[in-house]
Parts: sequence; structure tokens; C-alpha cells
Amino acid sequence: MFKKLFFLAAILSLFTFGCFPTANKDSVTAFVNVNLVPMTSDTVLPNQTVLVKGGRIEAVGPSDELRVPRKAEIINGAGAWLMPGLADMHMHTQYDWIGPAWPVFPTKLYLANGVTTIRSFGPLGGSPEHVLNWRNEIKEGKLPGPHIYSSGPVLFGPVPDPAGAVSGQKAQGFDFIKIYSYVTRKEFQEVMAAAKEEGIYTAGHIPFLVGLDGVLSESMDEIAHIEELDFEFLDLKPDLKLSRFAIFRGLVGQAASKYSSDVDLGANMLEEKYGEAIRKVVSNLNSKDIPICTTLTVSEGIVNKLTDPQAFTARPEIRYMPDAYLKVFKLGQEKHQVLLSGYESLGPFKYNMEIILAKELKRAGVTLLLGTDSGTGGMGIVPGFSIHDELRILAEVGFTPYEAIRTGTVNAAKVVEKMTGEGNFGTIEAGKRADFILVKGNPLKDVANIREPLGVMAQGRWYSEEKLKEMIAIE
Repeated sequence: MFKKLFFLAAILSLFTFGCFPTANKDSVTAFVNVNLVPMTSDTVLPNQTVLVKGGRIEAVGPSDELRVPRKAEIINGAGAWLMPGLADMHMHTQYDWIGPAWPVFPTKLYLANGVTTIRSFGPLGGSPEHVLNWRNEIKEGKLPGPHIYSSGPVLFGPVPDPAGAVSGQKAQGFDFIKIYSYVTRKEFQEVMAAAKEEGIYTAGHIPFLVGLDGVLSESMDEIAHIEELDFEFLDLKPDLKLSRFAIFRGLVGQAASKYSSDVDLGANMLEEKYGEAIRKVVSNLNSKDIPICTTLTVSEGIVNKLTDPQAFTARPEIRYMPDAYLKVFKLGQEKHQVLLSGYESLGPFKYNMEIILAKELKRAGVTLLLGTDSGTGGMGIVPGFSIHDELRILAEVGFTPYEAIRTGTVNAAKVVEKMTGEGNFGTIEAGKRADFILVKGNPLKDVANIREPLGVMAQGRWYSEEKLKEMIAIE
């Protein structure tokens, strides 16, 4: 019955989306006179032409040399910069995206912000197959949206049948296995063994009873957040029989007690005090060449929620969040408001520690992936818009614009290649997927120049600035 209702909702959604671009396999789109940011290196190639056919880049070359087919749709990019589309490598699809909860369907929000690839770290609510349906409909041109990769349902723990869970998700067509914090050591080992047997990628949290050393020894492919490394500085022995809230509330109390004398220290003093311990953790991580998602927006958001809630809800993009979230937040009952109640000073301390971690991860050459943890509707992280906050934070940490953008382009494609065998995006080269952002200013000078696209191409479908604004307009 549930699947029938989902199918009906999906059919009805086709009427609510209205008209949107389609990619004809025989038609050609030509971006001419652009300043090209190919992301193959930290450089801009002036006066370039990029030809797109059937959703793929057919050719790239100087505009005065590369011939444009007579019937091509021409997009004159004179005075603009063309760069690869961005990937949000850690977000969540939510079943209630279709329906009245969200004022705008979130795939539109991603596109309007230049996010042409998303990776769901666990479809939430209802049938998990919703993400597979949307992925297929977007590929077929029935829905507007970025390319989607996804895990199956999160393995929260307990996991009664690890092998069955892994094989079942692979059989359904999911791209990877997502492991959460409450999995026991035995369950973790069995999940990893099954995943290796099935040949499916694994990513997730560092389970409390496993720890970083255990994750590395079992060769999990990827860690879901920089903040997962926070727990390496606590002596974790949680009772997994407790509720999830009780477990995390206990850990918050433990952290607040252990670091009570440090919560008011600034980032520089914390770096001086804990730098050696942080470098040791990063060294362990780097020795296994395991990538990690950034999601620093989450911790910055926690600080903003706790220290200036009015400013948090005054952000222009907050209007795209579900009303239910805003009501809960204004009542002081939002997830992080409740979790850190009485321990508000822990928020800035946590964020500063993660900033230091990010710096050390960058210095050590650990592969970082741009991610925001958006899409859940429960943390105030606005789909699409949050990618620009994540880029800004990385720039503030000390990443050059090229290094920051690379986390959501080149690095993302390399990980998807390992995960699925098809990482054909992230740079502007012949043969790659035609995912672009056309912007007014040079993104290699300032990542803020990506915030307001002049247009976005996703899988060969061109969305003009006017179309993007129309797509996310709230009636």
C-alpha cells in the first residue's frame, strides 16, 4: 500500500514540476567565449568553446579554432567563467521531499546552487526506494535534478543479519553501505566482511565500540564526517541499550566535563594545546589513504543556533526549510538545542577543534570531500545553499579556492570512480559528463563567486539563470 501511495505521489509530482529542459542525444550545445576553469589544474583558459552532445562533453578548445555546428544552441559566455558542477558528497534524501512539507522540491535547490551531483548517506523516511526512483527519473529526464548516488537504509545497529543487509542493498541497486555509530564491533566486522565479499563500497561513522583503529584495520572505505574524529578524544564506553538521545546526551556530558577548562579557549590556543594529539589522529588516518567528508557546516550551524538563534532564522535561504522545522526551532526543541542544553559552550569548542582537524587533514594530504549533511529537514541546513557555506568555511580554514573547489569536483569524482566505476565528472574534458556552472566572477579568486550562477548544466540539460530562479520561486 505504501509503495502504491509513493507511486501516486511521484506521478502527481510530474505535474507540479512544470516544464524543464531535456537533453536530446543528437542536439549540440556550444558554450563559446568562456573563461574556462577545467579543474585539471589551478588555471583559467581564456576564450574557450565547450561542445556538449547527448549529455557528454564532445570537445573543448579555443573559440577561434573549434568549429561550432550550424544548428547548435549557442550560449555566449563572454565575460563569464565556466567551471564543473559541484558535488555534495554527504547529504540525505528524505521521503517527505514530495509533498507539502518542503516549499520547493530540494533537487531544484541543489541545481539552482550549482550542485549537479548529490550522494545520499541514507535515504530517510518511508520506503528507501524513493531515492532510486528519483535517480532513475532524473536520468530519464522526467524530473529536474542532479545526478544521484545513494546508500541503502542506514545500518544503525543492532544489525541482526549483516550479510543479508549488505547483499540485499546491493541487489536493490544502492551504491554503497552506510554504517552508523551504534554498530557493535562484531556487527561491524561482519558487515565489512560481507561488503568485501559483495564488492560494495563502505562509508559511515566511526562506531563507538570500534574506534578509528578498528575502522582502519577493517579497511572501511570512507569516513562520513570530520566530526567523527572528535570522539577519538573521549574514552567511549556507551551503553548501546540506551536510546540514541541518551547515548549522545551522555557523550556531551562527558565531553563537557573533560574539557570544562578549555571551552573558552580560542582556536589558536586549542591548536597549541591539542595540536600534537590531533596530528597523531590524522597520521593514523593518512596512513590508510581513507577519504573523509567535511560537513563543517553542521558544527558552524550548531554554534550559530546556540549563540544567535535570531540571526540563524533570519538567513534568506531559511524560507526553503519546512515550516515544521522552524516551529520546533522557535520553541527551543530542535535537535541540537536540546542535545546541548546546559552545555552551550561546548558548541564553539567542538567547532574550533574541527577547524584544527581540517587544517591538519589538508596539510597531511588526506582526501577531503565536500559535504553538508543537508536534506534531512531537521538541522536547519538548507539544500544547495549550504554548499557555499561549506566552501566559505574551507577558504577561511586556509584552503585556496582551487583546493576548496577540488573537494567537490576532482576528489568527488575519484571517490565515485572507486565506489561505482564511473567517476566521469569533476573536470571539463572531452568525454566527461556535461555538468557545469556558468558564473560572473573567477571562482579561483573567490569561492563566493559561485553563489549566484548565470546558469547550470546538469547531465547535458541547460538551466538558465531565469529558469533557475523560476524553479525555486516560492508562491
